Amino acid sequence: MKYNLLIKSLLGAIILTLLTMVFTEIMGSPHHMNYYLWSIPANFLVSLVLGYYIIHSTYNGFKLCANVLIVYFIIGFFNIMIEALIFNVSDRVETINSLIGGLFLTLLYSPLYVYVLGSWESQSGPISFQPRSLFGWIWKITITDLLYFVVYMIAGLTLLAVYPELIDFYEDKVPAFDLIFKTQLFRGLVFAGIALLVLRTTDLPPLKAALLIGAIFSVLGGIAPLIPPNELMPPNIRLAHSFEVGISNFVYGIIAGYLLKQKIVEEVTPSSVSNGEQYSTDAL
Repeated sequence: MKYNLLIKSLLGAIILTLLTMVFTEIMGSPHHMNYYLWSIPANFLVSLVLGYYIIHSTYNGFKLCANVLIVYFIIGFFNIMIEALIFNVSDRVETINSLIGGLFLTLLYSPLYVYVLGSWESQSGPISFQPRSLFGWIWKITITDLLYFVVYMIAGLTLLAVYPELIDFYEDKVPAFDLIFKTQLFRGLVFAGIALLVLRTTDLPPLKAALLIGAIFSVLGGIAPLIPPNELMPPNIRLAHSFEVGISNFVYGIIAGYLLKQKIVEEVTPSSVSNGEQYSTDAL
């Protein structure tokens, strides 16, 4: 299974790279060949993480494709470009073009990759979870949201301390603190929503589900987009941010997975009903 996933992740990387080439040609803004070459390892990481999610998903067919599209587009494009926009790394036109390109890629890539992995009809179906009170949802999501801002600030300040060259790059780009705070609270809610989606659509035990969420946030939301060269960031800034975001998003994703996990209601068999038994277990 592991070897098979690696091979299919490589195929997924090639598909995603070819789709990128086609889209940039259609838009009349093709990249240098060096960009596409670096995109292959980046897209391999994306395909590996999404592939693990797909093979452990309890959904199949178009519902699974929709879930993959949501996870990839929201974490790999939407949440990133919000950050780039407020820090003046990209302008509105570049942001809109990136989001359009990301939507195009994810719309085509998601069903193709689900098909490559043979996951159209092989999943087990949705899992039932124990209900959680409104207050329970509110405090867990609020803590998860605020936690992202804390992790974000610690990671950013730590990077500035160990790599002061960032100050020169962001000298005239840093927005007001209140805008940073509001934006990161919004992004934290987005991360929490994706964490819930992953938790409620996979059959993984709590630790593995939390690790998968951390990998999704880290790879799709940080490492992979920073591998190919681009005009927005020089190589040294991309490398520094890849360590910063890769580590902080991974840690945050693990914590978010544990905070938001729910207990599963096991299927009640006739024998257990006759014995008056009903079981629940932590989210698998």
